[in-house]
Amino acid sequence: MDSRNPFSPKMEIGSSSKQPTEIGSSSSFPPRLPHKPNSTSSELLLQEKMNSRNPFSPKMEIGSSPKQPEDIGSSRSVDAQIGSSSNQPRDVGSSRSSVAEIGSLDSNQPRLGQTITDPDTKDTYLLNLEIGSFSNGHCPVYRAKFFKYFYDVGKSLPYGYVTLKIINMNLHDHEFHLIRRQSHTRLTYRQNPNIIRCKKTFMAANLFCICLPYMSEGSLRSILSTRPENKLPENFIPVVLREVLVGLRDELHIFYTPTLHKSLSAGDIFIDIHSYTKEMWIKLAFQVSAYDSEPPNCNGEQASSFLNPKSISIWGAAPEVFESENEDNRGAKSDIWLLGITALELVYGNLPVKNRTDLNYIINKIREKKKFPKSLEKMMIKRDKKLKKVKDLVKRKKRVFSREFEEMVLACLRENPDDRPTADELLKTPFFSDIERFKQFVLN
Repeated sequence: MDSRNPFSPKMEIGSSSKQPTEIGSSSSFPPRLPHKPNSTSSELLLQEKMNSRNPFSPKMEIGSSPKQPEDIGSSRSVDAQIGSSSNQPRDVGSSRSSVAEIGSLDSNQPRLGQTITDPDTKDTYLLNLEIGSFSNGHCPVYRAKFFKYFYDVGKSLPYGYVTLKIINMNLHDHEFHLIRRQSHTRLTYRQNPNIIRCKKTFMAANLFCICLPYMSEGSLRSILSTRPENKLPENFIPVVLREVLVGLRDELHIFYTPTLHKSLSAGDIFIDIHSYTKEMWIKLAFQVSAYDSEPPNCNGEQASSFLNPKSISIWGAAPEVFESENEDNRGAKSDIWLLGITALELVYGNLPVKNRTDLNYIINKIREKKKFPKSLEKMMIKRDKKLKKVKDLVKRKKRVFSREFEEMVLACLRENPDDRPTADELLKTPFFSDIERFKQFVLN
């Protein structure tokens, strides 16, 4: 499978899909052309920030994660029933496996069909679908069939699916040390957390593996990349952002020294729907649990002209962060700003900005008018005077979006961080429901 491309743009989000028989189909995504911004002072500052920041950004997405097959138990993986009729893979963890030995120095990355064994527990992971990547696409992420080893019976039994992030330590030493440090971040324990936790990490030869819960539908950005205009209807936005705010309030923004997310965006919000009960979970990826789960060209033809949404937490950062290299300026209210930017991304699709100046213009305009335009692109065209007549979408009397939504976003995007609400205060606003209709939107 040297030429495989695992990201299928026509995969249905809610269906129980199997691994594709021909990975390298003709429907593969074309490579994205690099964006070359003009050399304005604003863009040079932005480029300098993006180059100086850590390239291992936890908001990278690639191809929507397919639904798990229904012959496997719960997508919650390790809590599934073990009495499955599924057969144990042949030569699990054996050096006689038909695939190349995972410790081979000439093997740059693991491959589909390969089995990786945790040497400490003898648990095994069969890589059966590539669902994403991280570290700018250098390191793969797989859906893996998990086989738990039972010492009392001396065999491995199927235990559902997990997500496995894999780093070849011979090739990506920086990513290895960063992810190992992130895996030790302590979060407040909750029985049903809204933040995706790391289940375990282990080393197998030259591979460092991070085991995560399997989120069947992938990130919200990957889901929207398959929908017209990449937009989420406004009535579904409170359903999503409510779960994000609960995670911030109860697991990150707590005590006197809150843990900061720093990279909140639509690419960090993951959806999981149980294959049998159809129960849905909305969870926020954070640091070690974040990865790209969307196609490389999910932004279509506009990708080369507008700033990449995968870097939105950098070019869309709060003013106190964007205008300073001092990390001490960053606080919990900087995450609240990113929540407002995320709301704009969800309701408008890709933000049509080529530099920070464009983003500031949009924010200042909606602050001034207190009404959101139907189209940000037309508002930008009017500013640039590229058309003599553009319908005035700002001064219209009828609102396109609800007053509650607009007030919530404007509160998040206040210039002074002290004036922005906390996660708990936002949850008490009248904006934050309708989870059943949102589930049908994801599935259909």
